[in-house]
Amino acid sequence: MKIIAVFTWAAATTFVAAATAHAQAQAQDPAPAADAAPTVNAVWVEREILFTYMGVTAYYSCDGLRDKLRLILPKLGARPGFKLTTRSCVNMTGPEWAPAVQIVAQFPAEATPELLAELADSAPERELAARAGGRPATEATAQFPARWRRVVFTSGPLEDIENGDCELMEQLRKRVFDRIGVRVVDYNVTCMPHQVSLGAVRMTVEVLEPVPQAPPVQ
Repeated sequence: MKIIAVFTWAAATTFVAAATAHAQAQAQDPAPAADAAPTVNAVWVEREILFTYMGVTAYYSCDGLRDKLRLILPKLGARPGFKLTTRSCVNMTGPEWAPAVQIVAQFPAEATPELLAELADSAPERELAARAGGRPATEATAQFPARWRRVVFTSGPLEDIENGDCELMEQLRKRVFDRIGVRVVDYNVTCMPHQVSLGAVRMTVEVLEPVPQAPPVQ
């Protein structure tokens, strides 16, 4: 994933211990929240976020940071078709001190009266964007049933999230999660400067996602 980390432990020991931890850990596939969460009405809301990563232990190339976000955002509820554009890139192939990625993505948001009033003010722009994206104009304000779902992130050598991604997950929680409506349920992220800790990321979040629709009766 084009990530360079500063390791202070022996690589072989790290891999064996991490592999053992992986066998005991929950994979980071989405898991339903305890008991069936109630259904709410939701709408798609587009978010534009410039995310700049500044690490002490792990460094990414611009492409590496973009590729890592491409794996993470769908798990946070991003609608397929989101766009990621690299920014502040000096080294086109190597690690950067402060790589940045412009995120343009739609996320479900609960259709509260306040949000609906806000969306009504920007309805013409949203409808135009929907047409430009090849979607019906009515979709810009269309509501749909959604429910909260739990997603577990666990770092390991066989996971999308590696132990060296500790600082990345920490910065995403601080600067992105609130803006896209992600709720942190359990947070156990241990980032040690200049070293990579085994099992560094153990995080459970809740994301809003559309309720799957039953297929039409033939």
